[in-house]
Amino acid sequence: MKKIIIITGANRGLGKALVDMSIKDENTLIVSLSRSLHEEHKYLVDSKLIFIKTDLSDSFSVSVFDIIGKHIQYDDTLYFFNNASVILPIDRIGNLSELDIERSIKVNVQYPVNFINFLLNQYPKNKTVLVNISSGAGNNPISFWSLYGAAKAYMNLFFKVLETENKENINISIFSIDPGVLDTGMQQNIRDNNFPNQDYFISLKEENKLIKPEDVVLSIFNEINY
Repeated sequence: MKKIIIITGANRGLGKALVDMSIKDENTLIVSLSRSLHEEHKYLVDSKLIFIKTDLSDSFSVSVFDIIGKHIQYDDTLYFFNNASVILPIDRIGNLSELDIERSIKVNVQYPVNFINFLLNQYPKNKTVLVNISSGAGNNPISFWSLYGAAKAYMNLFFKVLETENKENINISIFSIDPGVLDTGMQQNIRDNNFPNQDYFISLKEENKLIKPEDVVLSIFNEINY
């Protein structure tokens, strides 16, 4: 029996911190669904980390489970962290391109929804922990963040329905966690784009009010009883 931790966007930010913390558990196998592998993780052997080069803006393909499925036994506990997301474009509705809209929906909504749907279909008897990395933007309208905020709202409700459907299922645990404002590349993207609340996010960095990803991982692991 082992833990299999599947992380989207594991090559940077919170995703990288999740890998760094998870790898300390000798009974854990990490599956990274990312466009690249972080330099610090290239030394990890396949027995600890499986890297599946994945662009979440592409159409979801069940072929990813051809690789993942080889490592799953009936008594393994499966963890899926819906971590990857794109906030760009940060722009007014009316200025968004069709390609930007499509990419946001594919990365932030279509890929994780399809992945979770297939995971639960194929491994209904495994203990499964589903973790959605949420955001306050999914609850509060922020000008120029329409695509990102709407996607986060969608996933929040999707996870609430998941929880409702599985209240009596002792094999499935469901969490939607807002980590707060992290010191990651996404925050750099936010600071680099003009929008009404830009100064507020710049001040968070200048006043050292951003949260370290590794601190958030400790909090998440405590909440999900990892």
